[in-house]
Amino acid sequence: MARCRATTGLSLVAALAFGSFSETAFAESKRCELAPREMFGQEGKRGISAEDLVNLTDFGDPGVSPSSYAFELQPGGAFLAVRARRAIVGDDSYCTAIALVPLDSKNRTKVIDDGGDIAPATGDIYGITDIPVGGPKAALLRWSPSGGSLAYTKIAGTRSEIWIYELASASSHLLLSSAVDIEALSWSPDGTAVLFSSRPGKIEALASIEAEGRQGYHYDGRFWPLSGDRPFVSSDIPSIDQAIDVQNSAGRAVRPDDVSALHPSASRPAGSIRFAESNDGSRLAWTTRESDSVSGETALKVKVEKHDIACGWDVCSNIVAMWWSDDGNHLLYQRYTGIGDNRTEFFMWSPGNGKPRRFLSTIDAVFGCRPWQQQLVCAQETSTKPRRIIAVSPSDGRRRTLFDPNPWFDKLSSGSVRRLEWSNEFNISTFGDLVLPPSPRERKRLPLVIVQYDSRGFLRGGTGDEYPIQAMAAQGFAVLSFNRPMWYGSLHKPKDQIELLKASINGWADRRSNLSSLKVIIDKLVNEGLVDANRVAITGLSDGASTATFALSNSTLFSAAILSTCCEAPSTLALAGEALHDFYVEIAYPTSFAANPGFWREGSLMDAPRARPVPMLIQASSGEYRMALTTYRELKGRGWPIEMFVYPDEGHVKVHPAHRLAIYRRNIAWLQKQLSP
Repeated sequence: MARCRATTGLSLVAALAFGSFSETAFAESKRCELAPREMFGQEGKRGISAEDLVNLTDFGDPGVSPSSYAFELQPGGAFLAVRARRAIVGDDSYCTAIALVPLDSKNRTKVIDDGGDIAPATGDIYGITDIPVGGPKAALLRWSPSGGSLAYTKIAGTRSEIWIYELASASSHLLLSSAVDIEALSWSPDGTAVLFSSRPGKIEALASIEAEGRQGYHYDGRFWPLSGDRPFVSSDIPSIDQAIDVQNSAGRAVRPDDVSALHPSASRPAGSIRFAESNDGSRLAWTTRESDSVSGETALKVKVEKHDIACGWDVCSNIVAMWWSDDGNHLLYQRYTGIGDNRTEFFMWSPGNGKPRRFLSTIDAVFGCRPWQQQLVCAQETSTKPRRIIAVSPSDGRRRTLFDPNPWFDKLSSGSVRRLEWSNEFNISTFGDLVLPPSPRERKRLPLVIVQYDSRGFLRGGTGDEYPIQAMAAQGFAVLSFNRPMWYGSLHKPKDQIELLKASINGWADRRSNLSSLKVIIDKLVNEGLVDANRVAITGLSDGASTATFALSNSTLFSAAILSTCCEAPSTLALAGEALHDFYVEIAYPTSFAANPGFWREGSLMDAPRARPVPMLIQASSGEYRMALTTYRELKGRGWPIEMFVYPDEGHVKVHPAHRLAIYRRNIAWLQKQLSP
């Protein structure tokens, strides 16, 4: 069956993520109609179902970090461009759309083209490239300097394309079709050419690998076994900048000002972490690390008319994004604060004229912002409302909706959400969101389901989107969306990621910190009379699955478990390939069971002799189920009530609509059976 793919969110922890995405080629997409949708055959309020969550229209990157790409603003500020996608469960596909959203209320959103096929995003890791790393491959959208044309990328089968939409003629045409990915996209400053970067050297490298296969591949660090049975291309293949004249589609030489337009970060001060430049280039702002530690605070500096000004107030630290206003008089910036950085704050500062002024503080996820007419246009998710685009006024912090692709969702009845904050025995603080059933609760303790490991934005299905939080609440469960505490190694002020991970892994310190956080909050909810201590389930994908299996190995808190990936064990190092094996060893994992039996008896469920058997469901992808086999076989041999389902043509995050709905439904039904009184 021909299928297109998308994903709904994954925040991989680079060191401890085991799997990857499959390399399936996908067929032609269908164009989405973005007209408002009615409720699915229902009148009046009702609880949220698994089907409702699968049928949501998504747009932009799946993540909610400040830099997550969601839309592109037209110069002059009449429209924004967005790429949307929606699952079609019936034929296990996705429809896509390139749409123009008016920034006023006088016009309607207009679909100008389909958004092309949806394929897994890839990246460079461990010295090789095109490793599927999570989320949909980004569609790049860029307005011309005049705002009269929109350049955008599409995927068509195995090819990457650049298209041009002309606002005046309301028509699109193909500019370029490439055998390799378009990695960056922009316009020349004069608007006569489209600029892009790609790595055409991959074509020759792939041909060389194909030829090598006739004699047998030498197994080495080029392999990523979970994504295929052949080597991957080296990541040191250079990226080449190119320019295409939009009038005649002919290539031309790349000019110095083209490079600056295509790679704006080239003008950043050395050592800067965040950077912003005013429209006329006269004002700069940047942040730097105040210490050698990767977990240290940052400081804000600006350059105004060749004068450096440091922002010395406390509210100038921990900045995660910033922008100059259109007129260049004000710096707008976003920072994290609160326990576990669970709040987002926005400030406006006139450098040299007093303290920055806060104009918005929220626990909502607000991200991907762009300045527009003395306002900020941002994507936003709340705990109970899926993604939309809003405008924020710095004068008073008011928010208004510009684009809501799911207006029908407001007609549904969400469970109540309560933000919880607490500290564990290591004095590390974190937070989570407790979701209770929408109908009035009987005076009895509820079964509790733990969903991990990022609780920011819309509470959909947890990291990896397999555990439908609101749908489970509608079925009578209390659900805790647990936000992973900071890595234990951060307490030691590490100089780099390797130091951080070594300190975290030593004695399984980070896993113990996670388990302590879970114990504290479960005890709290039990003592409040909200949940039944004998009916608590834990779920997890990737790092969350490792948290879950460590908890099962070292506690009796849980009476059931569902895993999307499995499991941390000595065999993991072999199955993940030579490159990842070497990385694990670098961060102090033992190379085998024999090298450190005590390490694995505490950290691996298959080697934990005192682990209490509990019902376990594994819903694994075809790309990763092999990593579960040794643990599955060992636990089944011990008499654990364990079962596993394998989903074809899937990787780390399962993205086929039919699979996502089946996973949602099976998880709910299985929990109803296992956690019944």
